[in-house]
Amino acid sequence: MMGRALAFVFAATIFGCAGNLCLRQGMIAVGALPGSAPAELLVFFAAAAANPWIWLGVACEIAYSLLWLAVLSWSDISWAVPMNALEYALAAVAAYVLLGEPVGALRLAGIVMICGGVALLSGSWIQAAAV
Repeated sequence: MMGRALAFVFAATIFGCAGNLCLRQGMIAVGALPGSAPAELLVFFAAAAANPWIWLGVACEIAYSLLWLAVLSWSDISWAVPMNALEYALAAVAAYVLLGEPVGALRLAGIVMICGGVALLSGSWIQAAAV
């Protein structure tokens, strides 16, 4: 059961990351929200809804959610949610490579710590099952 849950966590992580990258790419094209007046919000959200990157991002997020439902059906939430933290690391690396976003030393240290925590956590499934 752990292998299947782990495979689905990794697949969900990839879809979640891809979804966020697509949404960000779409928002780069749309631009920043200029204000909070109702007319500005309407124009802003209409522009976002017309952007294909946004739709691709939403589709990836739906795939993520469906995979996540399977993960939660097989595993403890105290294992699954921290395992999903890999998305933070993957998203930072992908944003650096694909979007040219800066990743400084402090962010890189955080990514390494997240990956280390996930590595420690991945072995806890067996320990939790044995208790």
